[in-house]
Amino acid sequence: MKRAFTLIELLVVIAIIAILAAILFPVFAQAKTAAKKTAALNNMKNIGTASKLYSADNDDTFPSVYDGPNCGGDPICTMYPYIKNLQIWHGYRQNGAPQNTRLNADGTVSRGWNDIGYNWGWEIRGAEGMINEERCNNGGPVQGCTAGRFNTGKSETQLANPSQMFAFGNTYDTPRQTIGGVGWFFDRFPGSRRNNGIYFGAQVAVVMADSSAKMIPWKGGTLGTTLVGTPKNFTTRVNGYCADPEGRVNPFPRDGFPLGTGWLCRDWLAYPEAAGVVWWTD
Repeated sequence: MKRAFTLIELLVVIAIIAILAAILFPVFAQAKTAAKKTAALNNMKNIGTASKLYSADNDDTFPSVYDGPNCGGDPICTMYPYIKNLQIWHGYRQNGAPQNTRLNADGTVSRGWNDIGYNWGWEIRGAEGMINEERCNNGGPVQGCTAGRFNTGKSETQLANPSQMFAFGNTYDTPRQTIGGVGWFFDRFPGSRRNNGIYFGAQVAVVMADSSAKMIPWKGGTLGTTLVGTPKNFTTRVNGYCADPEGRVNPFPRDGFPLGTGWLCRDWLAYPEAAGVVWWTD
């Protein structure tokens, strides 16, 4: 006599498969995330090494940024001779943005919406981060400048803590990618306003000025209508954005210094808390 499975036996088998899936799927997801982290850190390390080579060939100064052709001087272009694999700037943004960075026939580089930004500073213009304060090409005031603006790259000798200063990192800024904190990091953030929606579960990959790469816990916040992105640890924020935490900076030079001049960099980095930022939850 032929014997078939009973309904109870089939249900037991299905239940076992469901239990195994519930156990294994999170493990697979964790393995996939770990692999992405490893790839991101490897990309960061390569970019950091390229920036050091660039610095060695340019009087010990890191890449500058400026208004003008060829990506406005973004390192993705200025560093092209040192890192020709343009795909290294792509990778983990989940909003389907076109990542079409490419080399043009005339030797220039067109940038897409990439995942890795340069540390222009916390506000990006006021002499924080890897670049000096924004200037006008004709030597006049930055406010109202029509001759084009530029920020020269800092020398490593200007950095108080090269091993803690962010050089490049994951960002949602586009198209001129920065890892600036006030109004820049979340320029095209695709997720809900929760920290665990940021890249690797509230972590981003960064490479320091000394070319060491690591994962940094990150959080977001809302300051009025402005989104703020920052390391979760305040000391990490200060050392990551301030070339000299005790140095003076002039945020918003293009906007006529609306918050005043001569800020101690450490104090400027605490501005969101002083202004009443509301931090996102995990």
